[in-house]
Amino acid sequence: MKFAENLRHLRKQNNISQNELADYLGYKSFTTIQKWEDGSATPPYKVIIKIADFFGVETEKLMHHNLLINLNTEVPVLGFVRGGQPIFAEQQYIGFEHVFGDDAKHSDCFYLEVVGDSMKDARILPNDLLYVKKQNHLNSGDIGVVLLDDSEATVKRVIYKNDLMILQPENKEYQPIILTAEEQKRRNVQIIGKVLHNKIKF
Repeated sequence: MKFAENLRHLRKQNNISQNELADYLGYKSFTTIQKWEDGSATPPYKVIIKIADFFGVETEKLMHHNLLINLNTEVPVLGFVRGGQPIFAEQQYIGFEHVFGDDAKHSDCFYLEVVGDSMKDARILPNDLLYVKKQNHLNSGDIGVVLLDDSEATVKRVIYKNDLMILQPENKEYQPIILTAEEQKRRNVQIIGKVLHNKIKF
């Protein structure tokens, strides 16, 4: 929980003394605020709600997000990726999403909208937004976005076995794409990035 450091940060950012905050919340002494900020005590939830309202932040963010970093970073949505058989990688800007807390500290990230259901057992479904960190390598077992033939993008769990690169779906109705070292070279296989998480769309 990030409450203690967030409270201290918000109070100082708004130039509010511990005494002033204690008075607003109905406490007689600043020592209560002091205990909250050093993590030795935590206020009741109804007081946390009141504090969040006072500083104009959401209760969830006050308790669990790191408010010391930029909380409102815009990340582009750069087209679509097939959670199934590869399709043409549409390199087009279709909007942006806001990222918060720890996600905002990642650099070179973007979203891709999912088409298809080959990763459904990893809870990656059509219309979800994959949060992808741009990088050209993956560890075996990572879920990543892979470009084939300079034009086809797919999201799969990538497994390395000897000289094989296996693009493994998370749906038993789909077969893995197995690429030898020669095929990887011939098809100009490129790692686009690692999937950090997905934003679920209902």
